[in-house]
Order: sequence, then structure tokens, then C-alpha cells
Amino acid sequence: MPGVSQAAMGNPQVTRAGASPEQAALLALLTIAGAWLRFYHLGAKSLWIDEGATVALSRATWQHFAWVWWHGEANLQTVYFLLMRVWIHFGNSEAWLRLPSALFGIAAVPLLYVIARKFMDVKPALAAAALLALSPSHVYYSQEARGYTLAIFVVLLSTYFFVLAVEHCRKRDWARWMWVSILAFYCHDFTALVLVAQACSVLFKPAPRPWRPLLLRGAIILVFAIPGLTYVFRASPENLHFIWMPRPSLKEFWHLAGFFGGNGVKVVVAGILWIAGVVTIWWNRRSGGDSEAFWRGILILLWALLPAIVLALISEWQPLFLQRYVIFSLPATILLAALGMACLRRWKIGLLLIVLLCGMSVPAIIGDYHKPREDWRAASNAILAAATPGDAAVFFPFYSRIMLDYYRDRSGASKPLHVFAPQYYAGGEDARNLLAALNSGDRPFHHVWVVVADERTTIDNFDYGPAVAERLRSVYGEPRVRKFADVDVLEYGR
Repeated sequence: MPGVSQAAMGNPQVTRAGASPEQAALLALLTIAGAWLRFYHLGAKSLWIDEGATVALSRATWQHFAWVWWHGEANLQTVYFLLMRVWIHFGNSEAWLRLPSALFGIAAVPLLYVIARKFMDVKPALAAAALLALSPSHVYYSQEARGYTLAIFVVLLSTYFFVLAVEHCRKRDWARWMWVSILAFYCHDFTALVLVAQACSVLFKPAPRPWRPLLLRGAIILVFAIPGLTYVFRASPENLHFIWMPRPSLKEFWHLAGFFGGNGVKVVVAGILWIAGVVTIWWNRRSGGDSEAFWRGILILLWALLPAIVLALISEWQPLFLQRYVIFSLPATILLAALGMACLRRWKIGLLLIVLLCGMSVPAIIGDYHKPREDWRAASNAILAAATPGDAAVFFPFYSRIMLDYYRDRSGASKPLHVFAPQYYAGGEDARNLLAALNSGDRPFHHVWVVVADERTTIDNFDYGPAVAERLRSVYGEPRVRKFADVDVLEYGR
């Protein structure tokens, strides 16, 4: 095939040579650039509701944490939450809480290069490192106090040991793959889809195929994963998915392509590289080239596609088709694009597309820095600054009270607010109790603060919301409404 190099095919004779000092320096510069993008603006934005859940789980007693792990979301990112339970003892600012995500995001850049060298030559491997360093999606989640970048990092390690194990069939490599894969599962349950992709790739490996060690270690992984997997059967439907979670559609798949490659023109550029990468894999098989290289290419392709396909099938039953649930395929889409660069060698078209894609990603990253997000910092501070003894607050949805708890603790002052919302995964008063208090007297509270998360909704969208709103208006009159990013604060009784 014209323009396809041996390196693109993954020829071992080509990929054996190491990087030159200049190429090593370039990798270091890419890692530094990735670090700067992930550290910059790290604490500028308010925490949002999922990050508030991280704080709540980090502060919970071990007994409460164990209960939430068994019944709630702590199950999905076990390793990350255990890490944060230690981390939060040394600080609780927004930047400090997000720092582990940034560090794992940075570490993934050179690690992806190391893995890419198992599939391709030095230059496309450097291109893969550049694409990850400048990936808007990866930078975004590197600045969030959640476990996605940790899970990506561990998935990369799992893939590295899997390739070693399949190629060399050494017991130590199989053992490393097994333990790292168990760790990956408990970093995020949906990484199991990547492990399925790894196992399926063996079907395309030339004989002899290592079925026995694969099935043995796979069975051990499954046994260790059972406590986490049972959550799917134990959890109530409202804990598995929310009404806003989408079902798969062509539109959602297009959005997923934009999530991996970038929105707008970027997804077109990425698409050209992806197609070239697929052509490279196909041509390697058709031309009778290195069969091991074909297997490695199929591994990348399955890693990129199979998790999204499986999640789409699951979402026909339980809508879960969220982009971040398949973010663990992001490295695979980058490796596929790097293969495409190696394929498009004529007139350096592939290199030009990589440079173009990286260049267009920088404005997108900068735009994300300033994109409005749930501004719980401003909303909470507005309430805390104006609250007086005898005031009450109620939250819709009730669990969003964790954000006020966080910023009240940050302020160092205990404001005398009667909060009608239960603690995180715990009992307590709620909107029904506020309604009962309002019905028992004319003005039981000086002020009542109503906090509604997500500015697209109103108090009338929630259980007991319409009754509470009607009673508050009858007692206090029309409220003063203050709008923040995705948060509304209604003050009754001015």
C-alpha cells in the first residue's frame, strides 16, 4: 500500500530502536506542556456536585463509607475515594482536591508513549504523546476531583502488561496484568469493558493463542471483581442511572467522536487520522504482513470501539451512555490516530494533521478554563454572607446540600442555618419537614433560602417542591432570585 511504512505496521525490526536524545527531549517538553495545561487554572472554578460527593466520601466515617460503598456510588471509584480519604487530611482547597487527578493525567503522557512504542515507531509514538498532552477531554478531567485520570493511567498499565504477557507468555507478565487489571476495575467499574476488549483481541492473534493463562487470570480477575459487580444487582434503579442520562443514538455517537477527537473541525481531522489508522491495520492483514502487528492493531481498534458498543447495548436497558463512562478508550483513539499519521507519510500529510489537531486543541482547552460551571462557591458564599440566626435552607435536589457543607467548612464559620436536607447518604430532615414547619406557624424562620441545582429546572420540578413554593409565597411573599452558573438561590423573607 503506498505511503504505509513498516513502522506503521508495527514491524518489530523497525520499532526496536530507542528514541534519540532529541526525541527524548521532545517527550519531556510534551510532558511539561501537558503539566502546565493541567496545573493552570486548577483551583479557579468552584467544585461541582460530583466533586462535592468526593469531599463527602473523603470525610465520612469508615462505617459510613463502607455503607455507601455497598449501597451507593463509592463502589464505582473505590481506589480513588480511598486515596482521597488520605489526601484530604493535608488540605481541602479546590486546587488541592484536584491535584491527584492532574498528577495522574500528567503521568499518563509519557506512559502512553511507552505503550505506543509497542505498536509503532518513535515518531508516531511521540505524536500519540502530543495528542494526549493536548487532549481537551483529558485536560478537562485532569482538573476534576474525580477518579477518571487515575483509571486511565491504570488502564494504560494494564494494556502494557497485557501486550507483554500475550507476546512473551511469561508468568510474571500475566501476574502483573492480572493484579493491575483488578486495580483498574476498582478504579472505575467501567474499565471492565477495556479488559473485555483485551481478551477479545486474542481471537485475532496468530497461533499459538495463550488461552489457558488468559482464562485462568481472567477467572481470578472476575472473582476479585464480584463484590463490585454485585452493585449492579443490589443498587436501586435511581442509583444506577438518572433521568438525564441519554440512550445511544447517532447524535450521541457523534458527540462521543467529538469527545475523543475534539468538536467542530477537529473531529473531522481526527476522523481522517482514524480512518487512515484502520486502513493501516486492514492493509497489514491483506498484504500478508506481520501477523503480530495485525493483532496489536486489532487490540487498539477493539479498545477504541468495543466499550462504546457494549455501553450502547446496556443503555438500551439502562440509559448510561455518558461520554465519561467510556473515557478509558481515549488512549486507544489517540493510538489509532498515531497509526494514521504513520500511514499518511506522503508529503507529510499525517504529521501536518497531527500538528493541526494539536494546534486547534489549545484554544479549546483555554475555552474550557473559562466555561461556566456549577458555581456553588458563589451561591454558598452569598447565603453564608447574608444568613442570620433563625434562617432556614432547603435544597432541590436534597443531596446538593453537600456543596453548602463544603463551603461552610471552608469559610471556618458555623452559620446558624436550619438545613432541611439529609446528610450525604444519611437520614435527616427534608422538604416535607420544612413544609410541616411552615404550616405550624406564620413565620417560623426569619429567612428561608431555597437552592435549586441546575438553572434549567425550577423548584416545581421536584417532589414537594410545588407545595413548598406555594406555602413560602403565602407566608413570605415573592422571593428574591439570584442566579449563578447552574444554581438558583431564592431568598424568602427579605
